[in-house]
Amino acid sequence: LRTYAMIAPLLPKAEGLVTLLSGKVDYVLIDRMNYHYADWVYRKHRLEHAMTDNFFTHKKTELARALEKEEIPHQLLF
Repeated sequence: LRTYAMIAPLLPKAEGLVTLLSGKVDYVLIDRMNYHYADWVYRKHRLEHAMTDNFFTHKKTELARALEKEEIPHQLLF
């Protein structure tokens, strides 16, 4: 039985999940925040910077490198 994890939406400090997932999952899917009905949550917690294309590009690169280091297969969905 293969175990999958999905990291979505991407939030600050999501890279900390990699060590928690290592040895526990076989595959990781990564997606960005595309759910605009939840934008108010980002504003409420002053995370507007985490809604930008620049943030998502940086975070997906950071996560991909961390997953590769732990030898966890993954797919970027954006």
